[in-house]
Amino acid sequence: MSPRPTVKPLTFEGQTSWTVLKIQFDVVISTNGWTDFVKASQLVASLRGSAEEVLQEILADKLTDLTTIEKAFEFRFGDNHLLQLYRTELN
Repeated sequence: MSPRPTVKPLTFEGQTSWTVLKIQFDVVISTNGWTDFVKASQLVASLRGSAEEVLQEILADKLTDLTTIEKAFEFRFGDNHLLQLYRTELN
């Protein structure tokens, strides 16, 4: 039996859809077989640019809680956020 492949974690800068990144991240999670703690840690470590700023809005003891982190990103970078951003750019 061959060893399970390891997929390199993604980076997220807040410039693309959180929904798309979440789908990709879920595939990486599944392939790598990560625990919940590792999932949250990898997501936090993958952040760059404006995406890192969201961490300031999360309580320190919640930075390893994947659900809390995902909700914060859905609020800030979800499809509704992008729709508003595109409307602003058109005006």
